[in-house]
Amino acid sequence: MIRLLRYCIFLVILSACASHLHISEVKSTHYELKAFKNDSIANLNILPYKEKLDVEMNVVIAYSDSALTRDGYESSLGNFVLLAVKEYVKTNNPEIAGNCVLFVNRGGLRNNLPKGAITKGNIFELMPFDNELVSLNISGEKLKESIEAMLKDNKLISFDLRMDVKNKQVENIIVNGSPFDLNKNYWVVTTDYLAMGGDNCGFFGKPISYETTGIKLRDAIITYCGSLTKNNTHIKPLRFEQIKFSK
Repeated sequence: MIRLLRYCIFLVILSACASHLHISEVKSTHYELKAFKNDSIANLNILPYKEKLDVEMNVVIAYSDSALTRDGYESSLGNFVLLAVKEYVKTNNPEIAGNCVLFVNRGGLRNNLPKGAITKGNIFELMPFDNELVSLNISGEKLKESIEAMLKDNKLISFDLRMDVKNKQVENIIVNGSPFDLNKNYWVVTTDYLAMGGDNCGFFGKPISYETTGIKLRDAIITYCGSLTKNNTHIKPLRFEQIKFSK
């Protein structure tokens, strides 16, 4: 009983003390990164890899007759990237080559390409993400949604489609030279980022079939550049005028 009474008195005293606790002072310290000295040992370990990487990134893999930009409904840069994808599909998936719609997103093209020598580093700056190419089989309704989205926010780029736009309505859609059929299924080749709904591309979700290629879009572009150089061909800015606007 006495022990219990002592314990109760201890709790009362502790509670009374706790009610008067308050923060009297706050101290903070910050350090700027430049205040730290370079680790010479770490630098020595990294230097050989950095020098090797610099050499690799500075290798010229192609030449362009003009600067390529992502501006406009039909961008010269977007068309160049799509040509690289088209060449990949032609070589590695010939059964759908010529019968698929290629899409890339404008926001994924992070840097324009200069006129003249194009280095591997330029391609890494253009496409710094590890996005992989995938092929989807989707319904005509889903393809129609993608076309409408392309016209609405100008995020998607494709040159496999021809269409007239009158009073903001899409008419006379041609897919790879044939009239668009809402009841037909279509193959689409794009990046896994867009296929998973990135850039508001939810219409690519739940496709009829989905196949991965295992190749990064960046690597497909680099391979395409190497093919052009091997054939003594320069990159040329191309525009296909696939969208015609009228009032």
